[in-house]
Amino acid sequence: MVISLLGFPKVGLMSAADKAPKGVFRQSAAQEWTPERIAKLSAADIKQLRANAERLNEMDLAALCTEVLKTVRRQQRAQ
Repeated sequence: MVISLLGFPKVGLMSAADKAPKGVFRQSAAQEWTPERIAKLSAADIKQLRANAERLNEMDLAALCTEVLKTVRRQQRAQ
C-alpha cells in the first residue's frame, strides 16, 4: 500500500507492473535455446523453430537457428 504525504492510502495509483510480484513474468523463452540444444534437433525441427521465432519476433533466436542450420548442412555435405 502506498501512503500519501498526508498519511492517507493512495488508491489506484499503482500500475499492474507495480502490483505484480517480482519474477512472476518469464523472460523470453528464446533465452533458453543454446546452439548446442538447437543442434540436437533435426533440420526440419530447426526450420520450424526458426519459423516460430520469426512469427513471435524473436529475431535473435531466428538468427541462431539459421547459423545452426548452416553448420548442420556443412556437416551433412562432409559425410
